[in-house]
Amino acid sequence: MLEKYIEDHFHLFDYDYDHDDEQLAHEIQQQLSHDSNQMEMIERLVSRKYELELWREEIQYLKN
Repeated sequence: MLEKYIEDHFHLFDYDYDHDDEQLAHEIQQQLSHDSNQMEMIERLVSRKYELELWREEIQYLKN
């Protein structure tokens, strides 16, 4: 699932190199910002999943 999310949301730079340097720099900055936001979201999801697993273990322990 995580691999599919990364594949869908992180894109390699695909530029027409006829663009001027300023335009290319702007597009790269936008992509880096997007990728950074996606990384933060993935980190939160992984953290929540880990938390959930800990709670499940705790509940199982208390049931026994």
